[in-house]
Amino acid sequence: MTIGYEPPAGAVTNPQDQQDGGNTAGGEEGDVTDGGGRGAVTSPGEPGHKIRSRTRKRHSLANKPQDFQIRVRVIEGRQLPGNNIKPVVKVHVCGETHRTRIRKGNNPYFDEIFFFNVNMLPSELFDEVVSFRVYNSNSFRADCLMGEFKLDIGYIYHEPAHCIMKKWILLNDPDDSSSGAKGYLKVSMFVLGTGDEPPEQDNDKDDVESNLLLPAGVALRWVTLKLKVFRAEDVPQSITVIPYAYVFQSFLGYTGRDKTTVENHLKFVSIRHEWNAAVVFCRGFVVSCRAASSCWPPSWFLNFFAYLSHLKDSDHQTNNYYYLPWADTKPVIAITSFWEDISHRLDSLNTILYISNRLQTNLSALKSAVQSKATDARLVEIWLKLINQLMEDISRIPDMEGKPNLTALDIQQKMLRDRALENIMKGAKHLFEEATDVNKCLSIIEGWLDKLKQLAEEPQNSMPDVIIWMLRGEKRVAYTRIPAHQVLYSSYSEQACGQYCGKTKTIFMKYPMDNKKGLKIPVQLRVNMWLGLATEEKKFNHYAEGIFNVFAELYENQAQVLGKWGTTGLLSRSKFSDVTSKVKLKQEYFLPPVGWEWEGDWRVDPEKTLLTEADAGHTEFVDEVYENETRLPGGEWKLAAEPYTDVNGEKVQGPTEIECPPGWKWEDIWTFDDNRAVDEKGWEYGVTIPPDDKPKSWVAAEKMYHVHRRKRMIRPRKRIPGAKTAEDTGDAEGWEYSSLIGLKFHRKQRSSDTFRRRRWRRKMTPADRVGASAIFKLEGALGVDMESKGDEKGTKAETSVKQFGANTPTVSCTFDQSNTYHLRVYVYQARNLTALDKDSFSDPYVHVSFLHHSQTTETIRSTLNPTWDQTLIFKNVEICGDPQSLAQNPPIVVMEIFDSDQVGKDEMLGRSTCVPIVKLTSGMDASPKLLWEPVTHKNGPAGEILVAAELILKTRGNDTELPLIPPKRGEKLYMVPQGVRPVVQLTAIEVLAWGLRNVKTYQLAPVTSPSLVVECGGESVQTAVIKNMKKCPNFAGNVLLLKVLLPKEEMYTPPIVLKVIDHRPFGRKPVVGQCTINFLEEFRCDPYATVAEVLYHEDETIYFVTTLQEKETVDWWSKFYASVGESERCRPYLDKGYDTLEVYDHELESAKEFMGLTDFCSTFKLQRGKNESDDDDPAVVGEFKGSFKVYPLPDDPGVPPPPQQFRELPDSVSQECVVRIYVVQAIDLQPKDNNGKCDPYIKISLGKKSIDDRDNYVPYTLNPVFGRMFELTCFLPQDKDLKIAIYDFDLLSHDEKVGETVIDLENRLLSRFGSYCGLAQTYCISGPNHWRDQLNPSKILEQLARWKGLSPPRSEDNGNTLTFGGRLYCLSDLGNFQSFLFFCTSLWWLDKLYCGIYCKLGKDLQPVLIHESSYFICWFQGKVELTLEIVNEKEADEKPAGKGRDEPNMNPKLDPPKRPDTSFFWFTNPFKTCRFIVWRRFKWLFIGLVVLILVLLFIG
Repeated sequence: MTIGYEPPAGAVTNPQDQQDGGNTAGGEEGDVTDGGGRGAVTSPGEPGHKIRSRTRKRHSLANKPQDFQIRVRVIEGRQLPGNNIKPVVKVHVCGETHRTRIRKGNNPYFDEIFFFNVNMLPSELFDEVVSFRVYNSNSFRADCLMGEFKLDIGYIYHEPAHCIMKKWILLNDPDDSSSGAKGYLKVSMFVLGTGDEPPEQDNDKDDVESNLLLPAGVALRWVTLKLKVFRAEDVPQSITVIPYAYVFQSFLGYTGRDKTTVENHLKFVSIRHEWNAAVVFCRGFVVSCRAASSCWPPSWFLNFFAYLSHLKDSDHQTNNYYYLPWADTKPVIAITSFWEDISHRLDSLNTILYISNRLQTNLSALKSAVQSKATDARLVEIWLKLINQLMEDISRIPDMEGKPNLTALDIQQKMLRDRALENIMKGAKHLFEEATDVNKCLSIIEGWLDKLKQLAEEPQNSMPDVIIWMLRGEKRVAYTRIPAHQVLYSSYSEQACGQYCGKTKTIFMKYPMDNKKGLKIPVQLRVNMWLGLATEEKKFNHYAEGIFNVFAELYENQAQVLGKWGTTGLLSRSKFSDVTSKVKLKQEYFLPPVGWEWEGDWRVDPEKTLLTEADAGHTEFVDEVYENETRLPGGEWKLAAEPYTDVNGEKVQGPTEIECPPGWKWEDIWTFDDNRAVDEKGWEYGVTIPPDDKPKSWVAAEKMYHVHRRKRMIRPRKRIPGAKTAEDTGDAEGWEYSSLIGLKFHRKQRSSDTFRRRRWRRKMTPADRVGASAIFKLEGALGVDMESKGDEKGTKAETSVKQFGANTPTVSCTFDQSNTYHLRVYVYQARNLTALDKDSFSDPYVHVSFLHHSQTTETIRSTLNPTWDQTLIFKNVEICGDPQSLAQNPPIVVMEIFDSDQVGKDEMLGRSTCVPIVKLTSGMDASPKLLWEPVTHKNGPAGEILVAAELILKTRGNDTELPLIPPKRGEKLYMVPQGVRPVVQLTAIEVLAWGLRNVKTYQLAPVTSPSLVVECGGESVQTAVIKNMKKCPNFAGNVLLLKVLLPKEEMYTPPIVLKVIDHRPFGRKPVVGQCTINFLEEFRCDPYATVAEVLYHEDETIYFVTTLQEKETVDWWSKFYASVGESERCRPYLDKGYDTLEVYDHELESAKEFMGLTDFCSTFKLQRGKNESDDDDPAVVGEFKGSFKVYPLPDDPGVPPPPQQFRELPDSVSQECVVRIYVVQAIDLQPKDNNGKCDPYIKISLGKKSIDDRDNYVPYTLNPVFGRMFELTCFLPQDKDLKIAIYDFDLLSHDEKVGETVIDLENRLLSRFGSYCGLAQTYCISGPNHWRDQLNPSKILEQLARWKGLSPPRSEDNGNTLTFGGRLYCLSDLGNFQSFLFFCTSLWWLDKLYCGIYCKLGKDLQPVLIHESSYFICWFQGKVELTLEIVNEKEADEKPAGKGRDEPNMNPKLDPPKRPDTSFFWFTNPFKTCRFIVWRRFKWLFIGLVVLILVLLFIG
């Protein structure tokens, strides 16, 4: 099929499109005369769609996170399907969803605009999509989706003016793209960067067809489709061939004028099954038709070699999956097909995939070595291996020069790949020569890997996928599809071969139309596939293993009538037939295909492998029988009519009648199974509901109305090594039996059997002896004479050419011998599993399967991070094939993690796989290494599991070469042995449990008395109970110590689990929240280092300089504009050389130098509940404030432990604080009005207090300048979250929220960086640089000295010099003023107020009066009249103030205040007078009078 593109007449050429230079198919077949029909599409920039843009000139975007705004306008819809619908449109961009208002009708008008603000890398943004989904709000959720459309954001950005204006988009069904249009939406889309403005639109096209955006994958150009039809094969005679042109007539939509052309063409193509014709369609119309007899594609051979089928079963607890026991005989399928030879494209594709896979392997090994802190020598070794192999692999890219079927796209893609690979090669050489730090190169290598994965795409890959179906009867129950290039053979090089070409691969099949997204796997297959050209079929012999056998087969059928076997009771069945017993066959008329000949005669060859019993493949087995009893309601129990049955109620032998099969021995006597929901005697009870004669459900408790009960009797048996079992024996004549035709057959005859059959086979061998590749000549070649002897209507030669149909010769691969292996799976621990229980945890266990063997670990209760520390041993695993080939592609170990539930079926937590290391000789020293393998659930991540596995080849009769048995934990549990398990060290974990915040209610009751449990590595510690969460949500004992054995390697370190338990009445202690901290590296510390955080750099100087108190010509806004670089608005300020602010373009928590303001404690989100949704995490129900310090402890108990890390902690009591919020301005707000602007104002909330500044809104702007200051009081930590919101002022409608930010005040209060954030460079006492910090510089210096472990600052020479940190500072050099100055400062911190009066005369700055008050109440209302007296030091000594032994009103003496004799307060404020004077004095009198009056009224 060839598709050519021809631009429509008059279309504007896109300069970004590449010219291919080739002729289109339409040009070869004829000219297109209709240039303006349906389907013509215009894109932005074409005539009729002019856009005037006011944006800046385009420039390349820097590869760093930037601010973007995506605006989407949904205008209207048309032709939406359905009756009486109420459509609503949901727009999803970058994880955010907006929806329109609900409208009515099939042509709704919305006209709504949505804004999406993001900050991300341009490369990541352009890969995101804009998704439009139209829902019918009247419909049920299952079928409410009406249509969908998706478009890349990069497509919009690269359009002119970064927009798509008023385009119609076609909606389609996301699950069925061929279902046609589901309506149309008219939309506009913009992608605006910083400084861009939206374009203007001056034309509006209502023509849908000419202004249409099609779904992804449909090019906006004219299409010429050339279809080459050669022949049809394997079409049954009973089916009428539908000519292909009819299909395209309905698909491409022909009009009446094309009917004659189509019908004339059909007359030519429908008379035979071999057409050899080509049809060209241009825009859906037939243009011409011509013969194509010379266009035969090459033939391809596909060999499908199935080793083992592993059928999944829901009964995972029994460690018994269903499987097909093919043993040493594997079925083989060979398929011949004809396709275009595109090996030159697939060779390049496979080579790039080989390079990327090899780079991925080496990069994973390098990351693992870095994470495990390997030695430098080991890191260099892995690093050199990665670089050398990468440079070696890049030089092997195939060359396309001289290749057939080259297109312009092939050449362009080759050039693109060559440039990219050349850049990677240059980078690799540069790193090889100059790189010194391996860690810094990881991101560069990851970039190379991403680039290689992008190059590994082939848009012209016309080879279809290999699809494998599993059938049950005639129903398709499971499938898998494998890209053809993965199994393709290439003669160019080994790297150009497919990843799985000729290699045995384990694949998982899927259910068709699986709505559960792979929750269950129906089948696990282990297959070997090879795909190659017919000219290279002999290359398959190199990959073939075992002996290939080809047989013609048929079945002899007999039925039992009156106790005798014969053909009388077969009725419509024939004596000899195929495997289905439906097609009549005869031995004497089978004819071998050309090139093949018979080897030997027909012989009985019974099928042994597929007729196995339930104990096949097991060394231990448990027989079970159900004993049944019945009664009338309330009567006595008696044996039932069928006293012994199986689990399905079918009659079986009793326990005394069952004999031990040959090759087995009993391990115990018959006992009842009490490991189920049964009573103390093993009975379970049920009620029979007609028309059923047996109960459908069972319970353990007996009731009077129960009329049926049963008991499961079990008896274990064990296989005798070397003994011959029933699997090796069977009917002497080769018969297999069944009760009815079509049911399962078995070997031994039973009393209920009425039908039997046996298989006859005759072997064929190739005449020319070409090896295993001869099987490719078999497909459809075997003939058979379907006529009887007396039929004279044909000869053998005529009938032998008939296809053999379903009875194609069976091909199998037989292995002479199998090898026995010993498998050990080490399951150590898991982390971040999904919570499936309502207590926020799960009860996980692992079901491990390997081929058809499986085992289960123990169950760990109530955890998401279980540590099993268990070794599962598979003693005798038989695997066919060459051990060397097995070592290269070993079978994978499948681990399924389940949540154990006492009631109901166990739920799956996820699935993971592990590749075992293979040891073929006892001298191999390689030991398995525990690695974290990803756990997936419904195709999404669901945690990780730490496992390893080793597969050891056993020498027959020699078990001494196996590793030592691991130590046991309990009777049957083996631990992970030394050498595999991580090396541990005694480690201390100091826990700073500061408090809990914002804890939500649990079971409709508030959490009032919580405590915290900290778990890690099997150890736990618990805090004291918080007595009153409302009064103070902090813990009384803040510091806890946890001693635990932790692995030395960080990659093996278990997580820290936090559990919040609420202590409720009657002893209830539910878990109300939990948090898992996965990585402890950030909390590790050196316990002997100085516990200090460096707030200042060593080279920084703190200046103590005062400024003159004069009339300033500048203000704070001058300082602000000088700081943001707007010099034209602050020239006087800059001329004076004053200090500037440091303005951050992000919040302080994002500044690296401030450590997120979490240096004292971090905030951890608490989660709760079952994760029922696949997309959402468990609900966040609170926060934990705290931190951790992890450090090793000495192994010698005589060595004193390291000092405590958390010390000098502030008081954990509730504190009252004053909060001042300075709102300067807002930038790039989201528009809320139709004019693209908004009217913003500020709304602040802190605890239960809020401030609404609606009256001071700023009209018509997206960048308002507020310049507002707000002051609130609060109690920390209760009111720690300060919320600052911006609202849009609307006069009539409800005000809309523009945005909101939340500031954690507690972090800013407790952080040591609190004073460093914005600390003034100069200590000024007035003007715009007035000192605003709550601590003066001397206090800051004292704190700094204490935190750094230095001596406190020391002032000498009457305050002229200062010694700090070993350095001498001279204050005389910091300023020289000849004027006299005094000032008063007030700095408050928590509940203390410091007031001080300082005097400066000349160079001296000395405190004159210092006062500290713990209970100082300051009201900033009204006026205060005071007198200040300035005295020198001598006068201050002579007339001391505030000694307490003298008159308080002395030095200076103040006159009494002058107050008026009469107050008119009652007249000016009568309501306040009544409230504060009358009511407070006489309120009980008033209340008594009111009650008395009510009583009198009631009596009267």
